[in-house]
Amino acid sequence: MKAYLFNTKTGLYEGETFEEPAMLEYEDGITSVPPPDYGHGQVPVFDRLNNSWAVIPVAIARQLLNMPPPQSREKSP
Repeated sequence: MKAYLFNTKTGLYEGETFEEPAMLEYEDGITSVPPPDYGHGQVPVFDRLNNSWAVIPVAIARQLLNMPPPQSREKSP
């Protein structure tokens, strides 16, 4: 069956895979609940306590990962 991967520390969506249904309870960071549709600048995050997904802005996801915002490609004079 199709399953969905998420980061176990942040909940951030990591992609899809196929897994035997009986194995899902033994695997960490995988769920049978599909993520919701999301648009440009958004990312799904899995909430284990509620067994559901939420969609957050990429800027907040960067904070979860402690990543600095992207630098502008324009050169200043």
